[in-house]
Amino acid sequence: MLVTVLGATGKTGSLIVAELLARGFPVRGAVRRPEAADELRARGAEAVLADLRSDTGALAAALAGSDVVINAAAASDPQPGLAEAVDRDGAINAVKAAEKAGADRFVQVSSLFADRPDEGPEFLHRVLRAKQASDLALAESALAWTIVRPGGLTDDPGTGLVRIADRLTIAPGIPRTIPRADVAAVTAAVLDEPSSRCRGFDLTSGTTAIADAIAA
Repeated sequence: MLVTVLGATGKTGSLIVAELLARGFPVRGAVRRPEAADELRARGAEAVLADLRSDTGALAAALAGSDVVINAAAASDPQPGLAEAVDRDGAINAVKAAEKAGADRFVQVSSLFADRPDEGPEFLHRVLRAKQASDLALAESALAWTIVRPGGLTDDPGTGLVRIADRLTIAPGIPRTIPRADVAAVTAAVLDEPSSRCRGFDLTSGTTAIADAIAA
């Protein structure tokens, strides 16, 4: 089962690639820079040059042969319009390209509150609305989809303990962040859990082992 990761050299995407390789999946990383492709190949993954904002047909060609597409790409700069270009339009383009390429499954790393942007932090409303639009487009596609909505991402070591629900209650004293390593582990783990198909869920640090949380 070939898994192609979009945003494969980003902070979260790179960890997803590592997690997939550790689990024995054949992995292809889609990257925009040739030097990033060399880095992926050195780690044991296939690499292809691609951009979410390119022509749908060109992106579909980069995804050809993929059984699963994981989108871990995200705007990394608060520059006006970038979230709309990457998290909305680029992600929607990736969904269309995956359909065109004949992929079966699409896993999107979204964000906590993307399904309810106005409840999220005010400074993130624009980004959350962009993610909401692409999440809705994925849910309406012909792909077997999973939308992972993690809380604030940290670079702390993974704990393997999480909190997962269709919609988590966010209250004072309850974690709303999660290490990127745990997001990567969850993203890889859903590929082996049939009940995660056509489901979206919130994800933060918690007290339940990842395998148990996903199975539940």
